Amino acid sequence: TTVHAARITGGVALNIVPNMCEVDFEIRNVAEDDPEQILTMIKARADQIVTAAKSQASEAAITFETNFSYPGLNTAGSAEVVRFVKSLTGANHTNKVAFGTEGGLFSNQLDIPTVVCGPGSMMQGHKPDEYVEVSQIQRCDDMLARLIDRLCDGL
Repeated sequence: TTVHAARITGGVALNIVPNMCEVDFEIRNVAEDDPEQILTMIKARADQIVTAAKSQASEAAITFETNFSYPGLNTAGSAEVVRFVKSLTGANHTNKVAFGTEGGLFSNQLDIPTVVCGPGSMMQGHKPDEYVEVSQIQRCDDMLARLIDRLCDGL
């Protein structure tokens, strides 16, 4: 699980004390971790900061707004859908990562067995200058062709 503060904004000029500061953050949790429990810990720390700040500025406050939330994906490595995708990719292992995806919604809310699979390596993804090699896209294209064949054959 990761907590990531992606954007911090506040104030209008360097020579003016800002009257507010906004921190946009996200909790990307693995399915085993409860994001509400993590948020409760963050809010408890924020309350401590506000209490200390009120001695100098009685109007000090920290508020929270949830823009969206989605559950972590926790498909068992032994699940049939995992075996099916492995048969398409030729892979013999799976990885769990703390990245956001709609996969948890499909799995948890709609009860659809779900695997997230795609080209490239997360060593190059979700960072400046991210890329996917052409050979990885070709392997993905080949895998999708195998998927279409299997679907046309009734799996």
